[in-house]
Amino acid sequence: MQRSLNRWLGWGTAALLVGFLVWQFVLFQQELQRIPRTWTVAGLTVGGRSVEEALDAVEQALKAPLQVRYRDQILMLDPADLDVRLDREASRKLLREALAERQRPVAFLQFLFRQPPPPRDLPISIQASPERIRLWLLEVARRYDEPPVEPQPDLERFTFLPGRPGHVLNISLSAERLQAALAQASPREATLVVDEKPAPALSLSALGRFFEAYLQSFAGTTGIFVKDLRSGQTWMRNGDLAFSGVGIMRLPVALAVARSRDLAHDEARRARVFQMLTKEEALTDLQELIVDLGEGDPVKGAEQVTALLRELGLVNSFIAWPLDQPGAPPAVVTPANSRPDLPTRPDPRQQTTPEDTGVLLEMLYQCARNGGPLLLAFEGAVEPAECQFILEAMAQNARSQPTLLAAGLPAGLSFARRMGWTNETRADAGIVMAGQSDYVLVVFLHRPLLMEWEEAVRMMRDMSRMTAQFFLGSPR
Repeated sequence: MQRSLNRWLGWGTAALLVGFLVWQFVLFQQELQRIPRTWTVAGLTVGGRSVEEALDAVEQALKAPLQVRYRDQILMLDPADLDVRLDREASRKLLREALAERQRPVAFLQFLFRQPPPPRDLPISIQASPERIRLWLLEVARRYDEPPVEPQPDLERFTFLPGRPGHVLNISLSAERLQAALAQASPREATLVVDEKPAPALSLSALGRFFEAYLQSFAGTTGIFVKDLRSGQTWMRNGDLAFSGVGIMRLPVALAVARSRDLAHDEARRARVFQMLTKEEALTDLQELIVDLGEGDPVKGAEQVTALLRELGLVNSFIAWPLDQPGAPPAVVTPANSRPDLPTRPDPRQQTTPEDTGVLLEMLYQCARNGGPLLLAFEGAVEPAECQFILEAMAQNARSQPTLLAAGLPAGLSFARRMGWTNETRADAGIVMAGQSDYVLVVFLHRPLLMEWEEAVRMMRDMSRMTAQFFLGSPR
């Protein structure tokens, strides 16, 4: 009897246990249809709600304005302006997939022992217009960006005002953050990515701005070439415009003599070249050197100078006719003098450009230091000592005639220059050698009928002074 009772009690207990488990499993399955109370959806507390109820709550929350921070500025963004919508189908799939992950034995055991699942935030999917997001960010950038400011020239004190740092909205990273924040029902906030920019270093563009501002009132045409011989940076104004060659074209004559004659050891020719480069009135020396280059024919001598320039790639420079020869020179067409609006009325006998002149000066500078294209192009016909001799003669010219560009330089600098002029055109071109700050400066000034000498001296002095301030930091 006792044994039978125990059997019935065992069966009853087992039945009750099975029934309890079945009942709990049914409740567990019902629980799987709702968001766990420890879970959130897109940051919103919707625990205990069905998937559809949770999506309804999220959809309503997504309509609330988004608080957007740009540094210390707070902006309110209406999601409707960006065409933001909840993608219910994709979001429903995401939520159901997350709930389906709970259909595991361990989750049922947690349910039995009333252990809630670990906290978790479920993502949703939204639709938004990338183009509208980009346009909104561009408008924010337009209103609040403060780009860094480059150093600015001070025309009154002939110096440069320091640059200022700035900040710029990072459009691509901010778009990613904004897209993510728009998909959050709570909190409704986003912080844009703003890149802090340091103050720009002084660059040749700042010197260029000085030239542009300084020349605004000049009723003529200017050609300028500046090159930092250390960094290789270049700035030009009308660098490819044809000007009369004036005294500048004595440089390629000296180089042609060095190439075809022994300028390093021929004392007579050295003396003649030195006179030509140092004395503006040494026209006889110039003419005799051209005749010598042509083996007695000055026209062929001029052709040799032009051929040398072509070999060096200086296609806008030439001597078409000896200056002392009567007759009409042949027409030489170059890219620089082919412009229909050519304002400089260049001499048909000899022409150059600021860029060609500056490049030739750089070649001489490199040659004197046993490098550069002159030594390669002429394969030993020109020696570094000959280039150095030409530069020394040019430096003597600056020492004996400290005017034009030389007038704007601090004392004690080596300035190898070649200047020249006509009534309409004043030109000066040279290399400033100051150790760690060597540079080339070429300036042409042209005004029809008459370019006044006093005005040219003042303008070139000022431009040279500011250029020295840029490279050396020590205005006169």
